[in-house]
Amino acid sequence: MRKEASIRQWNELYEVTINIKKFEPWKYLWDMDIITIILPEYEEPFYCSVMGKGGQCFAIAVYKGFESINGFFKLADAKSIPPNQLIRYQDNLTCYFGDREELSSKELKVIKDLGLKFRGRNQWIYYRSFKPNYTPYILEQDEVIELTYVFKNLFMSLKAMIEKNLKIDFEEGNSLYRMYDKEQDLWLNFEGPMQIPNRQSMTIIIEDELLIENIKKQKYLKNAVEFDTVFINSVVEDKKYERPIMPKMIVIADSKTGIMLHFNIMLPEDDEIKQILDLFIDFIINTGKPKTIYVRDEYIHDLLSDLCKKINTKIIISEELPSIDMFAENIFR
Repeated sequence: MRKEASIRQWNELYEVTINIKKFEPWKYLWDMDIITIILPEYEEPFYCSVMGKGGQCFAIAVYKGFESINGFFKLADAKSIPPNQLIRYQDNLTCYFGDREELSSKELKVIKDLGLKFRGRNQWIYYRSFKPNYTPYILEQDEVIELTYVFKNLFMSLKAMIEKNLKIDFEEGNSLYRMYDKEQDLWLNFEGPMQIPNRQSMTIIIEDELLIENIKKQKYLKNAVEFDTVFINSVVEDKKYERPIMPKMIVIADSKTGIMLHFNIMLPEDDEIKQILDLFIDFIINTGKPKTIYVRDEYIHDLLSDLCKKINTKIIISEELPSIDMFAENIFR
């Protein structure tokens, strides 16, 4: 159950954020210059990305763990994925330095209750939590506490770099690290190579031989198909969810004609992997099997690759899915 942060907890977060803001870290860092915070209570690091050197969006995004930061790099490397679908790779807590009109009524109330005064463009501090299947939303208590802890250490890292002139060669793929050394009973700030494990693939093995034989008997389709998940341009507020949700659809489209062939709407409580596999199998049994299927990225590729191999369907990763992208664009209009 969602629990809101107290004014004292919000005050602690705003206090450290205001101190970080005084450094103007965007003058020293590009968004790809990652600061790695290793905290003793957590198994995986936190990764901090500072935005604003380009003079547009001023923010600090915090990515918790390997899967989250892999999403960040996927987002950075994406060249042809439509902007309205990039949210699928965002799983982070972000602090913005923006304008008053960007804040929700809840965020404005926190600032008012704290007695804080912000004036001018790019001066209003607010925070958003990005989670898959949900709309970006004000932080809950656990997120406020966690971000405060990370920001206190980020502050010390920035202090070492900016005030004490700790040199970090980000262009060579290095990161500014901060970690606690138990033996020395000391917090350390140092330069080190950026180390992120490769994303873990999740290949689903289909062992139902009768099902496989049934699928193999289906006729081949004339055209290739596209398969993807698509976010719907709507926000759903329901009391059974702790925050507004952003529903998405699983969509199969004819790659040549652009016709939507099969779809299903998913909600946060649905088992996404099962939904994806079930939809694909249902489509083949009722419509036919494709000779070629195009998918957006490695995630759906991994889920379908074993089945596609067994039924002799070629599966290809393509950031551009013209039929589905047009469908998604029409939804967002």
